[in-house]
Amino acid sequence: MADQKHFSSSQTIHWPTEFAYIVNMLKGLDLNGQPSHDPLYRYNTGPVLLAATIGLAHNRERDVGPSRQEISTDTFESHRLGNTQSSLASLVLLIALIGTQDVELLRPDREAELIRKFERYAAGGFEYLRGALSTSDDVTGQAVIREEIRLALSAQSDQI
Repeated sequence: MADQKHFSSSQTIHWPTEFAYIVNMLKGLDLNGQPSHDPLYRYNTGPVLLAATIGLAHNRERDVGPSRQEISTDTFESHRLGNTQSSLASLVLLIALIGTQDVELLRPDREAELIRKFERYAAGGFEYLRGALSTSDDVTGQAVIREEIRLALSAQSDQI
């Protein structure tokens, strides 16, 4: 199962350059790109997935825009989810599927649409994080992330 590919070919996932400072902050870097605190993530894939999850949780979508960074789906395929055999690519699929509730997005001829949906959630999540971070004096972002997790868990327990 570890060798299973989630995408039929290498594709590109984009995220807005305007949020590079958030990505760097979550990777433990200051505004100058220098190490300044313990990172939550080692690679850009983590912050992008976090942003997409937050975008999905808050039903926030927006266009990526013309100024953007990119990550290959091959990178998501090669990065593992914790100590499991599952790749981060499975989360890309899952976020888009939950957001659309359209299983047909898994068809190879609709992969580009699935990726665009994921990108929209990531961009919306970064926008949400920007707002949350602007009201916090936490330069690491960890307090904001912890609060987001707490809110998500309490919303989940309210539904049970």
